[in-house]
Amino acid sequence: MTERARAEQELAEQPLELILARNLISIVSLPAVLVDVNTRIVFFNEAASEQIGAPFEEIGVLEPDEWSARYGPLDAAGNPLPRDGLPLATAVRESRPAYGRYFFRTESGMREVEAGALPLTGPAGYHGAIIVFWPVPADEAR
Repeated sequence: MTERARAEQELAEQPLELILARNLISIVSLPAVLVDVNTRIVFFNEAASEQIGAPFEEIGVLEPDEWSARYGPLDAAGNPLPRDGLPLATAVRESRPAYGRYFFRTESGMREVEAGALPLTGPAGYHGAIIVFWPVPADEAR
């Protein structure tokens, strides 16, 4: 089974909120990543693919540790950041949007980004989150 087919099958088994979120981020031009209730990366859009350097169909679903090892998030020196302080952790822990600024690794090198995380909740509770990010302009970079 291809990564795309596996991802499509997994998505079909996800809560409606996650399916609708995937449809939403598929049509926006802002880089966005979708995580499930277990914080696995279950989709990222074309705009995120351009920043990362590879499409979701090539990479597929990633566990949090796989994502962190491959891309980050990182501090300015390239060291991994603790997950507890990241926007995603705040969004999940406090059920509210959160914002942060950090670096991540791409095929073209380290890139500083600003990111916001939005929890996805429904009648049955928390179902995942959307993380949107955008590159920090060179004149504002640390």
